Parts: sequence; C-alpha cells; structure tokens
Amino acid sequence: MTNLTIEQLQPKLIMQFAQIIARGQMAHGYLLAGAQGLGKRQLAHWIALRLFCQQVTTDGQPCQTCPECQRILTHNHPDVIEIKPEGKSIKIADIRYLKQEVAKSGMESSQRLFIIEDADRLTASAANSLLKFLEEPAQNVYAILCTSNKNQILPTILSRLQVIDLVPLVPQIVQQQFETAGILPQQAQLLAHLTSDLTVAQALLADDWLMQVSTKLAAWAQKVEQHDLEAFVQIQTQILPLLGSRQQQKIFLTLVGLWYQDLLSCRYQLETGLCFGAYENQLIQASTTLTTTQLLMQAEYAIQAQQILEQNISCQNVLESLTLKLIA
Repeated sequence: MTNLTIEQLQPKLIMQFAQIIARGQMAHGYLLAGAQGLGKRQLAHWIALRLFCQQVTTDGQPCQTCPECQRILTHNHPDVIEIKPEGKSIKIADIRYLKQEVAKSGMESSQRLFIIEDADRLTASAANSLLKFLEEPAQNVYAILCTSNKNQILPTILSRLQVIDLVPLVPQIVQQQFETAGILPQQAQLLAHLTSDLTVAQALLADDWLMQVSTKLAAWAQKVEQHDLEAFVQIQTQILPLLGSRQQQKIFLTLVGLWYQDLLSCRYQLETGLCFGAYENQLIQASTTLTTTQLLMQAEYAIQAQQILEQNISCQNVLESLTLKLIA
C-alpha cells in the first residue's frame, strides 16, 4: 500500500534489522516473503539505506538526507544494484550482470547490496545461475530477494537464504487506508480481508465484480442456513457464471471461508472486525441458530473446500460438495 511507510507496515522487522546491522551481523542473503502490499520492496530499500547511511540517527534509523541515502532513494547508488523482471521473467542475462558486478570491488564503499524483486519469476537457468552465486558468497556482498510466492522459489535457493515472512497487516488499518484512497467503507471492509495492496483492491472492484459475488454469496448462505435445496440451483445459475477464471474461483472460496469466520465472530462477539459488515444482521441471526460444534464444523468445511480446489477439482464439484455438507 502506498499510503503507509515501512515503519508502519513492518515495525518489528525494522527494529530487528536496525539491531542486526548495528551489531555487524548481516547474513549474506535474505528472502523477504509475503503478500503484495506488505512492504517487501520498501524493507529492502530501508536495509540499503541503513547499510550505507552516513548519519544514522540515535535510534538506529537512516537519516534519508545524506548523499548516500539520497542516491539510494533516487536509485542512483553504484553499490546498490536492483534487478526486476523485464517482461514476464528474470533471465539468466540479468544474473550474469549481477555476477559481473559482484566480481568488482565496491565502487565507493567496502560493501555491495543486490536487491532482486519478484524472485519467483526467475527462469530455470537464471535460478540455477543465482544458486551458484549464493553458494560462494563474496565478503561484504549482500543479496535480498523479494517474493509474493515463496513456494515458487527453488528449495536449494531457500536453503541458502534467511527467510523472513512479513507479518500481514491488521484489516482495520488496511480498511482505513482503502477508505482514504476513496473506496466506500463497506467495500473497504471486505477488501481489507482479501488484500493489503491498493492496486489489487481497485482491480477487484472493477466492473463491480466483487460486490456482485458478495451479494450472491449472502443469498446462497441464507438458503444453506434454511436447509433449502435451492442453494444448489443458485450455484448453477447465480454463482458459477461469475467465476470465469481460476483466480475468481479461489477468491470466492476465500470469501466463503471469511463468511463462516464472521459467523463465529458474531456468535462470540469477537472484536476482530467483520468482513461482511453489510450483512451483520443476517450473520447474527444465523449464528444464534447453530451450536458451537456446527459453527466450527462449517468453518472447517469452508477451509477444506479451498484446499480441495487447489487439487485441480472443478469449482462446480467443490461448491456442490460444500453445499451438501453445510445443509446436512
């Protein structure tokens, strides 16, 4: 998200890296992993600033005003090399360039830092070439890889890096930022449980798709609560026509899981913030008609449905099977 600083996004990691760098304990390589909007790129740049800053503040922060900081902020520092995908992937030529730079001594300092964005988009040949670089680290040369898809990184590369999983943001904070960007409160409340990235949120709102899907989900859930077999018809006629892509299917099942989390929150009056605040009355009413065991089982079924979809089972089969379990 563009409106939050890295200090707001990842305060604990900022403190940890400030201490690590102050003690001279930087590892050779790190993998910053997490969903879009959590601050991976910003954290990598903060580390660069802290490593090279000439006027570190008393609380261990880079000053962001000295010549070194200014050149990093404008992407003009000769000893901070950034690599990102050109087109759809990071190619072996990019890694060869990195290796050539490693072979040189620091242009203006005794250390060098390489930042690789979207590291999951390395081609196979580029990944293998990078692996050789990581196996033979040069002194005072540091590498930071960023990824939103840790499972797409070669295990051999993972084994040579310290993996840092970025902490998800509190939905209420994300919601506030979305609202500041002009998204309506009820939409922002829902989106904050799906993503912390403003660009992704705005894409989900395109063509009113997300709100249409949410409306259909609430109507389907009501039929399920009433043990009405009409829920099966709604899957065919109302829901599946809106789920044209695999990504949309995954999002819908994520929303189903969030619906049943909201039921639990309503039942136990948890102060975690609802996802479907627009349907609070329906959720409260439904939660009072179910036992604790039923609520927990329904939430479990929703989670299982997400896992089954990942096994390449058709969305129709997954939704019909889920509906059958929920109505029973």
